[in-house]
Amino acid sequence: KAYIKIFERIGLTAKVTEASGGAFTQKISYEFMVLTEAAWDQVFYCSSCDFCVNEEVATVKAGDKCPRCNAPGLKQATASEVGNVFDLGQKYGKDFKLNFTDREGNLVYPIMGCFGIGVSRVMGVIAEEFHDDKGLIWPASVAPFQVHLISLDNEDEEVKQKANQFYDKLLKQNIEVFYDDRSSVRAGQKLTDADLIGIPYRVVISAKTQEMVEVKPRNSEEVKLMSQADFIALIQ
Repeated sequence: KAYIKIFERIGLTAKVTEASGGAFTQKISYEFMVLTEAAWDQVFYCSSCDFCVNEEVATVKAGDKCPRCNAPGLKQATASEVGNVFDLGQKYGKDFKLNFTDREGNLVYPIMGCFGIGVSRVMGVIAEEFHDDKGLIWPASVAPFQVHLISLDNEDEEVKQKANQFYDKLLKQNIEVFYDDRSSVRAGQKLTDADLIGIPYRVVISAKTQEMVEVKPRNSEEVKLMSQADFIALIQ
């Protein structure tokens, strides 16, 4: 349940998939598979319940009845493994003579398990699932920053000062900010770079915005002017 909650927060639908686990495991082994075309594993899954199995250890095929709920028509899909859990039993406790005394004074061996999330694999799936022709669209829950602040018209000292002050204000509110204050780069390049990087909110301060800020969510084409206070309230 904890794994499923993690992937739901990212915006990914992961299926708990029965797997062989290899030579290290005992009987319990599960992979967490995200259905995506940018992958190489094959799984069979049921649309009526949560049954899912890796093709490598499957005794079923596409179109079969679900062995768990008996619904017709198992589906086949390409999926990427983004996490796994498996039971090690007491094997390694015994191998390494790792034991402890229980309440009754008996020497017992711990039951061990392995729990993994493929962080770089998850990033790859995010890049494949959340993008457009301009670049990445980071899910807010795992974005490297919350705000991509862009200062335009840097040759205008007043604009530059306003942008610096707003940057400081955001930091004091514990809002994570990527600040593009480059003076040698044209406005169009800054905006293109913001789309490419894909941070959830692009905020522009320029001579045109005056005391307001220009806000554009990365996953939307809508651009609007907001007060600084309203934008901070939105992020919080």
